Amino acid sequence: MDINQQSEILQLLDSERQMITYPDVTRFSDGGVIRDVSADGKSCEIVYSPCSESEVDRVIARQIEAARGAEYALEWKVYGHDQPRCLGERLQAAGFEAGEREEFMVFFVDHASLDGFGVSDGDIRRVTDREGLRDYRIIREEVSGRDCTREVARHAFQLEYHPESMSVYVAYVDGEPAATGRVYFHADSQFAGLYGGSTRERFRKRGLFTQVVAVRIREAVARGIVTTCVDALPTSEPILRKRGFESVTYTQPFTFSG
Repeated sequence: MDINQQSEILQLLDSERQMITYPDVTRFSDGGVIRDVSADGKSCEIVYSPCSESEVDRVIARQIEAARGAEYALEWKVYGHDQPRCLGERLQAAGFEAGEREEFMVFFVDHASLDGFGVSDGDIRRVTDREGLRDYRIIREEVSGRDCTREVARHAFQLEYHPESMSVYVAYVDGEPAATGRVYFHADSQFAGLYGGSTRERFRKRGLFTQVVAVRIREAVARGIVTTCVDALPTSEPILRKRGFESVTYTQPFTFSG
């Protein structure tokens, strides 16, 4: 990927961050800051926040005040090209906790790139209802080490009321849930977004992660989408790069719960 391609992708990404919202959130715009509040009102994500270095502390303080007033957990998703460059540093100074940095990677689909994934012969099933999320939850809770009740409730809402916007897949080994992943779609987006790729420890090194990536990409292609994006942790970045994903920038979550 050359610098012109990278610049075009970042411009498209920023445009979509401002324009596109998903059905399980309510969007608010406050002085240029765009935040999405979950349907249950318990969590909020800052998805776009351009501001100058001279005003960044005031902008952050205003969002903290809003979070405290509404009593929701606040996450500020920072991209590597966001302005000002000191945004992450100022968030930490204001009491936010920095999460792990991830590579924002894209995959451009053509016949050759799809062939690189090979033919999957694994038992991978698409989840279509709330009941099917039970196996998804088993995987996610074991891998993350946390309770995923609210996460599963949000996914169940989308599957029930907006099934066209998200697909969930679970891979099985001898009938046991082993790996999972989600893919998001939006009618106005040029990207299919991959999230939640997780494999239980005892099922790793079997190629399940790659197979679940491949099945989601193939669904995107079937829907006419040829560009897939993902926030890749250091554990998955080398696997994705080997299959043709390319880094464009990075993302890092900053959370405030005080």
